Amino acid sequence: MAIREVLDGISAYFGGEYDPATRTYRSSPVTGVGVVRRGWPTDDRHDDYFLGMDPGARTGSQIVVWIPRQHEYRRAVGGEHSGLKQIVYEVILNVYLRSRTLYAEDAQDDAYALRDALLEWMRRDRTLGGCVFQAGEHITESGGDGIDLEYSQPATKNGLTKGYFTMRFAAVEFVEA
Repeated sequence: MAIREVLDGISAYFGGEYDPATRTYRSSPVTGVGVVRRGWPTDDRHDDYFLGMDPGARTGSQIVVWIPRQHEYRRAVGGEHSGLKQIVYEVILNVYLRSRTLYAEDAQDDAYALRDALLEWMRRDRTLGGCVFQAGEHITESGGDGIDLEYSQPATKNGLTKGYFTMRFAAVEFVEA
């Protein structure tokens, strides 16, 4: 499977149906996600963070799926000339948050709620909708230590709190080799 297919599959799993006109996945099954992208936008539209949410939603997000690294090696099955190639993709969900809460503490609570929702959604299907063999599992030979989350310090200016966190995990695929 080509890396683009893996990106599409992961993006669709977290973002829903693909919209070719906007190059985004715009019907996320995860509460609090406006759109999911495979690349950083040239036009960062504020409305995308709140797409599909109630008009009074106080916090929304946009996710950019990125695969900065992959590692491939042979898994011998049935002798030296038969086997599978195991491909391990390092996947990073870059989660950008926008919050209209009065207090930054509430925006941070919303970030934690989104984190919990993303983790719960990921745990539902280790294949991420069938696009990979497994994701988020511990893999020792080539990296992948489960699921790692890292948070940045939110910034508040002019009544808008902006936050960011990453969700990093390994996704594994096997191909005939």
